[in-house]
Amino acid sequence: MGMTQEIEQNQRQDNVLARFRGSAGLKLILICFLVLLMGIPAMFIGAISYERSSYADQVFREVSERYGGEQTLVGPILSVPYQIPSRNNQPAETGHYILFPDQGRVDFTSIDVETKQQSLYKVPVYNASGTMEAEFSNVLSRLTASGLDLDLTRAKLLVSVSDVRGLKSDVSMMGPDGQRLNFEPAQFNGVTTPAIPPVTETALNGSIRVISPAVPGSNYRGMPRFGNWLSADIGEWVETDVPFEVSTDLSLSGAQSLSVLPFAKSTRVDMASNWADPGFQGEFTPLSRDIGESGFSANWTLPYLSRGVAGEGRAHIILNRLAQNQVRVKFVNTDNPYQTVNRALKYSILFIGMVFLAYFLFEVIVGVRVHPAQYILIGLAQAIFYLLLLAFSERLGFSPAFAIASTLTVMITSGYAGAVFGGRDYIWKAGAVFATVYGLLFVLMKIEDFALMIGALASFIAIAATMYLTRNTDWYGAQRQ
Repeated sequence: MGMTQEIEQNQRQDNVLARFRGSAGLKLILICFLVLLMGIPAMFIGAISYERSSYADQVFREVSERYGGEQTLVGPILSVPYQIPSRNNQPAETGHYILFPDQGRVDFTSIDVETKQQSLYKVPVYNASGTMEAEFSNVLSRLTASGLDLDLTRAKLLVSVSDVRGLKSDVSMMGPDGQRLNFEPAQFNGVTTPAIPPVTETALNGSIRVISPAVPGSNYRGMPRFGNWLSADIGEWVETDVPFEVSTDLSLSGAQSLSVLPFAKSTRVDMASNWADPGFQGEFTPLSRDIGESGFSANWTLPYLSRGVAGEGRAHIILNRLAQNQVRVKFVNTDNPYQTVNRALKYSILFIGMVFLAYFLFEVIVGVRVHPAQYILIGLAQAIFYLLLLAFSERLGFSPAFAIASTLTVMITSGYAGAVFGGRDYIWKAGAVFATVYGLLFVLMKIEDFALMIGALASFIAIAATMYLTRNTDWYGAQRQ
């Protein structure tokens, strides 16, 4: 009698286990867990992508430094030393008073960009030739109105180049009388500008503000070092109070970007290059632009009020404000493979889930059970898709790499579906489904502005289709009595 009860109890347990093993609901819960588990290899691939991206940035910096780096230019501005006498037990203050020109123009319509390759990476570098022109008027009266004790005999005309290693020739200036003056490394209070270290302050939003340094052991308000200052003496022009125009020729090399600060009350900037994929950045957008296969041309007109900086003032105040405004053209290809692969990895769980869901629907409809280990193999194949995408993107670019990686992945996952479900028809059916999934992923990568909306709609459609196709499914694995 006892043995009979034990046999019946074992049979009931076997029936319960069999019922749970055949439960579609329990299988779906297990698949959801496996989808989350597949996020682990995706995280490791993301770490590899980050490491490769960091190495690429390092190569970019190394190559850029050899050709001058990202160049930032400031056109001719007038600088006059001043002194504020000691009063109320306060020490005397010395510094520089800046006068911006009334009109300024920058013409860099000959920017020749070429790519330099190191290892797998290509870095755009350029050779640029152009002029910077400035018109000054009412100089003496404007300086006198400052109320400062100015030393007009030491007035200088300044230009700034962020990296003077990129200069291809000496910098000279054509004055109002046709005389050509050469620029020298500027000295302020007996210190050459490269010797004055910049002081920076990081704001809460991550932006960096340059603080004017002071020479140690003095009360001198130093010139801000957002570039290397070059100077030419023009004291005799200032003392005559006659309007004058100057023109400065520049020939320099750089990498990745070229920026110009609006150095005049009203500044016009013209740029043209053979680079067909420019990025217009900075605080000002071009007034007009023309981009074609042979290159681009663009111009900016920056009125006095738009730059938000007074026409004259103390250097340590006014130049820091000027540094927050710039016209910038970037010569780096916007199709960054690491950025795009990282974006694709953010959708990895969603698309692995879609493929798992497709296998689950085949399993429910066909009636062939798929082991969890087989789902893990399918998930690993999709994880390797992202690794293939990263590897090929470094050499071929994102679109060709995506075509290769997705084709290989669709072939093995659809072929595996044919083997699991026992028929060639399922190879084509699964191939069509998986090709649609990866096609959707490609669209999401290319249409960034609509990626969220398309991804949300695709997810909704996938869930709705699953609900429809499994509406008659017995989720418990056996019909309830």
